[in-house]
Amino acid sequence: MKHYILLVLFLVVLQVVSSAPGSCPPTLSVDICEAACGPGLACEGSKMCCPTACGGAMCVDPMTQRHFITLVKKGRCPEYPRGPWVCSHTCTSDSDCPRALKCCPNRCGALTCQKPDPDEPTDVEGR
Repeated sequence: MKHYILLVLFLVVLQVVSSAPGSCPPTLSVDICEAACGPGLACEGSKMCCPTACGGAMCVDPMTQRHFITLVKKGRCPEYPRGPWVCSHTCTSDSDCPRALKCCPNRCGALTCQKPDPDEPTDVEGR
């Protein structure tokens, strides 16, 4: 019976996922093993209902469609990750990020589009 419920839950999540634009990011090993979204529990805004590693579902930002050319943009990922604690991937390479943003690890370790640091460190004292 438990396997049947998990199968139904998976099919429902799959149906919800397939109806939204974009695609689910790579699955993170998060401890959300229940359905935080699905029928009757819609995601807000442009978020998608995507499966978690332990069989649950959660609302995450969709990834943009992959480009055929992998682009490496100017700058380097911040030495000290910044930004919100978002624990789901929103990119897999610089090609997935708009404008000059780069695909870099954030505080949680997930890949997100961020403003890069300059390639060369700047001299703070102006020497």
